[in-house]
Amino acid sequence: MEKIEKQVDEFEKRGGPNTLEVTPYGQDPKWVREQDPFLVTIERLSRIPDFDPVKLQQIMDMQEKALDRNAKQLFNISMVDVQKNIPEVPKDKTNSGTKPPSKYSSYEMIMRHCKPVYTKEGFAVSTYEGTQSSKDDNFPPIPDGEVRIFADVLHEGGWSKTYYVDMPLDDKGPQGTKNKTLPHAKKSSLSYGRSALMCMILNIPTGDGDDGNAAGGGQIEYINDQQFSSLVDMMNEVKADQAKFFKFFKIKKLDELPAKRFQEAWKMLEKKKT
Repeated sequence: MEKIEKQVDEFEKRGGPNTLEVTPYGQDPKWVREQDPFLVTIERLSRIPDFDPVKLQQIMDMQEKALDRNAKQLFNISMVDVQKNIPEVPKDKTNSGTKPPSKYSSYEMIMRHCKPVYTKEGFAVSTYEGTQSSKDDNFPPIPDGEVRIFADVLHEGGWSKTYYVDMPLDDKGPQGTKNKTLPHAKKSSLSYGRSALMCMILNIPTGDGDDGNAAGGGQIEYINDQQFSSLVDMMNEVKADQAKFFKFFKIKKLDELPAKRFQEAWKMLEKKKT
């Protein structure tokens, strides 16, 4: 870069073309130049008639990579600081799909406790429903009967990351019967999905190890409505033997499946697809 700058200086000493530098009203042109020496150098290079445009593009590409690398590093450093200070979020909602009913943290409660922490470190989060992210990344198709929630995590340093989660439509109760209209089911799934995304992105503790049940006296937490609906759909898809499934997990009905065994049950059913 130093060699290039000398080349520019020599060109200008030989009487290179005069240019009129336009600056915002009230600002000193010298002050503007000092704000971004890289752009000043690029502007001066562009005035050299025989300067190789390929080299100019290479220089700009190198600068862009360096800026991206610095922005990503700042993003990661700030995220570490967020997770150092993120609080445990109280549980303010009741899940009627557990026996006895269990508590969980709503999206509003998560925001109330965590937003001041991540915004202080320069982050902003934008959540939305869709099939593709705002960056037009190539994501897999959404499974039937589910909605996809995206979260763009933006940092003031210039770097951003996109996360997503697919949630089943929350239109069935513990017995598998529909208990919501489509708009209400979608709203419920979106709310639950946003909460799940925020907890995953920021590693938010909500006391899930206890949930007010197991450690409180040997009581069991059962699968929730979303998990119930997902298992029903998967069992129908793979034509699972319901009797054998119930016998294996030692349950009489699906809504008696312990929540801690949901992943085990899901993986077992997925194997039947292959």
